[in-house]
Amino acid sequence: MRLRGYRDRDRPLLTGTWLPGELLGLPLPNRPALAAPTQVPAPAEGDDELCVVPDVGFARFTDIDWVSRRARLEIGWHRQDTEGVDDLLTAAVAHGRHRLNLRRLHGLVTPLAAPPRAVLTGAGFRHEATVPEHLWLDGRAVSREIWGCVDHG
Repeated sequence: MRLRGYRDRDRPLLTGTWLPGELLGLPLPNRPALAAPTQVPAPAEGDDELCVVPDVGFARFTDIDWVSRRARLEIGWHRQDTEGVDDLLTAAVAHGRHRLNLRRLHGLVTPLAAPPRAVLTGAGFRHEATVPEHLWLDGRAVSREIWGCVDHG
């Protein structure tokens, strides 16, 4: 899967039914019909890096620390099936490491959303910590996990 830079015509890719700030933002199957969709802001100058795969999704690098060479990664997936989401995550990690020269990528994972953990571990991510009551979902506070991958090279 090949990432390319964000263009204004890609704006519809920035709105979807995934959880906000999710490392592996897949559409939630039981999301209430009246729930507002999650919206990711268009990139601001120097604040973040936003790449897209047309008609598929996006990879957003935010909270970039150029000195420590780390960033938070968010993925938004627009298809209903998850076939290829591992390729998008792998492409995002490669982009972060080789194009942006980042050593560490991390992101939030919501266990209640049942993300495919094999996809995360296959891309080099490992569970690092649990943040209790981090997000309000389905009428209650739910925990989120921090997953990260480090390039030791």
